[in-house]
Amino acid sequence: MSKFNATALLAWSVAALGTWRNRRVVADMRDFDDAQLADIGLSRRDVEIALQAPISTDPTLHLIAARDNPLKGVRHS
Repeated sequence: MSKFNATALLAWSVAALGTWRNRRVVADMRDFDDAQLADIGLSRRDVEIALQAPISTDPTLHLIAARDNPLKGVRHS
C-alpha cells in the first residue's frame, strides 16, 4: 500500500468515526425535551430529519443548517 493510499484510508477512517460519533450524539438528543431543544435553536423535527439522512452523512450538518436558517419559524400563508 502506498503512502498516499494509507493516508487516504486513515483520513476516511477518522471522518467515518466522527460521523458515527455525531450520529450517536444526535440520536441521544431524542431524549431532550422540547424546551431544551428550543434553547439550542432546534426542534424535535430537526433532530428526526437529521437522523433520516444516509448513514454516511454527518447529521450535525443538518442541525447546524436548521439552527442557522433565518426563516425558521416563519409561517407561510
